[in-house]
Amino acid sequence: MGKRQVLRCGIVLAAIFAVTVFAGSGSVMAASKNCSHLGTWHGVVDSGATYMVTITKGQSTTVGQMVAEWILWDPTLLGAFPDAVRTTNAIGVWEKVNGNKFKWTWIAYGLDGFGQPLYTIRASGVSSLKDCDTMPFTYVTQVFLPTFPPTQDFSTQTPIATFCGDGTETRMQLVQTTCPQ
Repeated sequence: MGKRQVLRCGIVLAAIFAVTVFAGSGSVMAASKNCSHLGTWHGVVDSGATYMVTITKGQSTTVGQMVAEWILWDPTLLGAFPDAVRTTNAIGVWEKVNGNKFKWTWIAYGLDGFGQPLYTIRASGVSSLKDCDTMPFTYVTQVFLPTFPPTQDFSTQTPIATFCGDGTETRMQLVQTTCPQ
């Protein structure tokens, strides 16, 4: 092998190595700067209600679904529905507004002890990633009397109550613990 051939091989190998190293570190850096709101979050709103929400992508990366489970919540809505014993999990949809901003809507039903709906609540809001693990949001919640059969067309109904507020969601961290020896 001649000097030129060795030099040429060395340059090619150095280029391949450089591309591999810099492309790899670039994608890692890009991933750390481009956080996703997808995942499981613990939420707290200004009224003190807490919940866990899982956000998943849908047919594309700009829309998807969300399911929330109440942890601390008053199903009577501060006594307005004294017969309410539970509120169903909130099920909803989201849409990306821009790089770190998302709008969303969810629906849940307040049920009595026999499982009959007493009210429907619809919340909508806007969340923005503050960093990879914190997502503040603002919301508007509307309360409707149930219709039979229940429908999701609230455009013709007037809410009996509306309240607004804000909150924060914190990403659930993967923690791997070990037993003490």
